[in-house]
Amino acid sequence: MKNIFLTLSLAIGLLLPCNLYAQSQYPFQNTTLSTEERVNDLIGRMTLEEKIDLLAGYNDFYLHPCERLGIPAFKLADGPLGVASWGLFGRATAFPSALSLAASWNKNLAEKTGAMYAQEWRARGIHFLLAPGVNNYRASKGARNFEYFGEDPYLTSEMVVPFIKAVQDGGVIATIKHFAANDQEFDRYTVSTEVSERALQEIYLPPFKAAVQKAGVKAVMTGYNLVNGVYCTENKHLIDILKKDWGFKGMLMSDWACTYSAENAANYGLDLEMGSNDWFTRKELLPLIKEGKVTEEVINDKVRRIYGACISMGFFDRPQQDTHIPTFNPQANQMALNAACEGIILLKNEQNTLPIRQPKVIAVIGPTANPAIVSDRIYNVNSIVYGGGGSSKVHPWYVVSALEGICQEFPAATVYYTEGISNQFKPRLFRNSKFRTKDGKPGLEASYYALSSDSSAILSDKMIQQQAVAAGRTVNSNQPGNTASGNGKDENGLIIRRIDRTVNYEWWGYPFNESKLGSDYRICWEGYVDAEKTDSLRFFVDAQGAYRLWIDGTLALDASRSQSFDVRNIAVSVRKGDTKHVQLEFCNQRSTPAEIRMGYAYQSDIDFSEAKRLAEKADLVVFCAGLDGSIELEGRDRPFDLPYGQDLLIEELIKVNPKLIVAIHAGGGVNMTRWINQVPAVVHALYPGQEGGHALAHILSGKVNPSAKLPFTIEKKWEDSPAYGHYDETRKEKKVYYTEGIFTGYRGYDEKGIEPLFPFGFGLSYTTFDYTDLNIRITDKKQKKVTVSFTITNTGQQDGYEIAQLYVHDIQSKEPRPQKELKGFDKVYLKAGESKQVEIELDEDAFRYFNARQNRWVFEKGEFEILVGASSRDIKLTGKIKI
Repeated sequence: MKNIFLTLSLAIGLLLPCNLYAQSQYPFQNTTLSTEERVNDLIGRMTLEEKIDLLAGYNDFYLHPCERLGIPAFKLADGPLGVASWGLFGRATAFPSALSLAASWNKNLAEKTGAMYAQEWRARGIHFLLAPGVNNYRASKGARNFEYFGEDPYLTSEMVVPFIKAVQDGGVIATIKHFAANDQEFDRYTVSTEVSERALQEIYLPPFKAAVQKAGVKAVMTGYNLVNGVYCTENKHLIDILKKDWGFKGMLMSDWACTYSAENAANYGLDLEMGSNDWFTRKELLPLIKEGKVTEEVINDKVRRIYGACISMGFFDRPQQDTHIPTFNPQANQMALNAACEGIILLKNEQNTLPIRQPKVIAVIGPTANPAIVSDRIYNVNSIVYGGGGSSKVHPWYVVSALEGICQEFPAATVYYTEGISNQFKPRLFRNSKFRTKDGKPGLEASYYALSSDSSAILSDKMIQQQAVAAGRTVNSNQPGNTASGNGKDENGLIIRRIDRTVNYEWWGYPFNESKLGSDYRICWEGYVDAEKTDSLRFFVDAQGAYRLWIDGTLALDASRSQSFDVRNIAVSVRKGDTKHVQLEFCNQRSTPAEIRMGYAYQSDIDFSEAKRLAEKADLVVFCAGLDGSIELEGRDRPFDLPYGQDLLIEELIKVNPKLIVAIHAGGGVNMTRWINQVPAVVHALYPGQEGGHALAHILSGKVNPSAKLPFTIEKKWEDSPAYGHYDETRKEKKVYYTEGIFTGYRGYDEKGIEPLFPFGFGLSYTTFDYTDLNIRITDKKQKKVTVSFTITNTGQQDGYEIAQLYVHDIQSKEPRPQKELKGFDKVYLKAGESKQVEIELDEDAFRYFNARQNRWVFEKGEFEILVGASSRDIKLTGKIKI
C-alpha cells in the first residue's frame, strides 16, 4: 500500500507544477540535503528533452525554465561596469570601469565594489553577473580594454579574486570571461589567436585559474575567437585545462552567438549555449544521442554543472530579489564615487600645477568635458565617457560630467566652457558630405566587384545578425537614400552597380546581403565635389580594410596595404566654383565588420576661435580629451591616436595659455607625443562611472590626493608596442600571431630596451615617498616561502597612499625569462612624515615558470633578484636571495 501511495504521489507530482520556494515536495527542494544529492535527484526527475532545453539560452538573458518542476527562468545580466544588458533590467548605478578598479591597486576596494555589485543584482532579482572580464591588455588598440584589469596577470588575479568572492557571498553567480586569449575585437568571431602554450599558461590563463581555484567562481564564459585554430566553445585543450587540470565544477557558457557545432561543443565540454538557440537543441542533440555520438551522461553532466551551481547559491530556496535593497541605492552611488577617486591617475604635474588653488577663472574645453544628453540631428548620446560602449554600457541614474564637477568644486570661480572640437566631427561629415555624379545626380557611382568566389569566411546570415545584436549593432542591407541601378556579374567580377549618396558603411556580412561578392571584394566610388567657397578642402577616410583615394587623378591617400583600422586625411586648395574629381577604392581584407567612410570639411569650418578666446581669459585651462563610448566598444577596435582635431586644439591652446591641464577619458593609452612635453599636467581619468565628474574635480582641487597607478603601459607610439606587427596587421589570414610570447606589456618593453611614455605601475601623488630598510629572508625552505620587508616614509607635506610594487627576476634560467615580473604589491596609507613597515609574502609560484617541453610548471633553484619600487621602471630597493 505504501508503494502504491508513493507511486501515485510521484505521478501527481509529474502532472502538477510545483512552487520552487514552497514547502519541500521533492528531494531537490530539501535544503537539508547536500547540493550533490539535490542535483542528482533533480536530474533523475527531468526528462531528456527538459535537460536539453536547459542547455540553450532562453529569451536572450535567461536560463530555460523547467515549468513542470516549478523551476523558473533564472536571469543573467551584463556587466563589468554595473547592471547593463541593453537596458532590459532598467537603470542602475554606473560604476567606474574595471580598468579604473585595477588602477586603484586596492584589493579591499575590489571586495567592497563586488559586494555592491551583488546588491545591485539582488535588488533586481538577477541571478548571474556576466563579469568580470579578465582578458589581457595586450595592445592599446583593444576597444574592450576598459572592461578588463590591465596587462599583468598577477595584478588581474589579485584584484578579481576578492571581487568574485564578494559577488558570490552576496548571493549572485559571477561569470569570469572571455576564456581565453580573446584580447582583440578585430574579427573576434573568426580570428584565431596563435599563441604558445607557455604564453597561454603564464600570461593569458592565470586570472581564470585564480578565479576558479582561489575565488571559487561558478561560471565561465568562452571567447568568440579560435585559439590555435579551434573555436573556444569546442576547444578541448582549453576546456580540459579548465575542468580537469584546475578542477572547475561550475558551468561553461558561450558568449552570445558563438557556438558553432553540437557534437564537438557537447563532447568537449561546453555546457550552455547563449545568445543563440541553434545547436544545443532537441533537433540537433536527440539524433546525436540516438546514434551514440553524444551520451546522456554528457547531457546530465551539463545539467549537474548548471543547476548544481544554482542550488549551491540558494536560487532554489529563496527569491533572488531582495526587496530590502533599493534599486536607486545611495550606497552604490557612493561606492561609485569612492572607486572613481581611487582610479584616476596623475601622470604629469610640473611646477606644482596641481592641485588647483583658489582660481578665479577656469576654462573647461574639450569633447569629453560635457557629453550630449539628448540625441538629435546633430548630437548623439552614444558619446558617453562615464563608461565605454557595447554590452557593458549602463543606463545610469545620473551622470556628473567633468564640467559639472568642476563647477561644483570651485563655486567661487567663473567657469567658461566650449567643446572646441567634437568627437562626432568626422561621423557628421561621413553622414552629410555632398557628392554628385557626372550626370549631376546626388551621390557617387559605385561598382562592387567580387575578387574571389570564396565565401567560406562569411558566417551564416542568422549568426551574423545574432553577433551584431550582441555587439549592439544592427545589420542593414541598404542605406537610406541609396538607390540600386542594377546588379549582375561580368567577366571583371562586377556584381553591383549603384549610386551611393554617401560612403558611410559598416558591413557585418555581405554588402546589401549580396552573397555573390564572396569574402573578398573591391568597391570603387567615383564622383565630384563642387567647391562652395575658396578655402582648403580636407578629405577624411576611415576604414577597416585597404583603400586608395584619388583627387583629380592624383593618388592622395594610399592605404592599399592596410589590413587594419586606418584613418587618414588630406587637404587640397580650392576656389569657389572649382570641381574636384574624387575616386575611392576599397578592398575589404575579409574584415568583420568591414568599414569604409569618406567625407570632407572646409578648413574654415574647423574653428578654434571661441576655445582660444576663453583660454586667454582664464587663469587655467582644463582640456578634456580622449575617446568615448562611440569609439571604444565591442566588435571593433580603436585607433591609438586621438580623434581628429584634439591634438591641434591642444597645441593652439598652449600658445595662448600655457597653464593647461589635460584630463583624458579613455579605456587605455592614447598617443600624447605631439603635446606631452608642452603641457604642465596630465590626468588620466579612464572611464570613471556616473560620479566621474565629482571624482576628477576632487583630484584637481586636492580634496583627494591621487593614489592610482597605471595597470598598463602607455607607449610613445604604436610601433613601440610589443604587439605591433602582430595585432591587426594579418587580418586577411584570419590569424593573430602572439609572437612576443611571454614578453607582453612591460615585460616586452624591458626585453627590447624601449622607453615607454609612462611605464606600468606609474602614478604620481601630491606627496612624496621614500623606501628604505629592505630585508629578504626565507621563512620555509621546503615550501620555498620568502618574506620581503621594507619601510616606506611619507616625506611630503600631505597625507596619501603609496602603492609599493615587488618584482622578481630569475638571474639565470634554462629558458628566457622577463627582466622583472610583478609578484606582490601593497597599498599603504601614510600621514605626512609617517613611516610604516611593509611585509610581502612570496611562495613558490613567485619563482616558477611554465616549461612547454615538459608541459608543467617548474622551479629552478638558484639566485633570484628582488626589486621593490614605485613602478616597473622606478625601482627603489634591490636585493638577492638563493633558493
